[in-house]
Amino acid sequence: MAHKAFGIYVHITWHTRLRARCISQGHAKLIMGVLTDAANHLGVHVHEAAVLTDHVHVVASFRPDGTVSAFVRRVKSESARRINITDGMVFQWARGYFVESLSRNHLSAACTYVANQHRRHPDRVPTERG
Repeated sequence: MAHKAFGIYVHITWHTRLRARCISQGHAKLIMGVLTDAANHLGVHVHEAAVLTDHVHVVASFRPDGTVSAFVRRVKSESARRINITDGMVFQWARGYFVESLSRNHLSAACTYVANQHRRHPDRVPTERG
């Protein structure tokens, strides 16, 4: 059996349409669940993630045969669908996303940065009302 090793690390972020601060605690839990399901389905390893009222950060690693676009598409479309069905509202993500590659040496710093998002943006921590 051949040995396979890879280290494709990325930091991804995307936001709500018009940066509306509409993500509640319940939505954040739902988004994290969808993110976990998508990661499991697509073979993505999520190192750290944070959901705020108007945007999401994810630090993840991908297999060489995986794509960032498929992962983000799945998380955004499924989470919006579930929020809209559950709450009967019109929730929308903005088009697109930002992604940057990370070296293994910067992985720890990126995870710390994402883990500290709620301290960094205390006014954007999801509450029960969004």
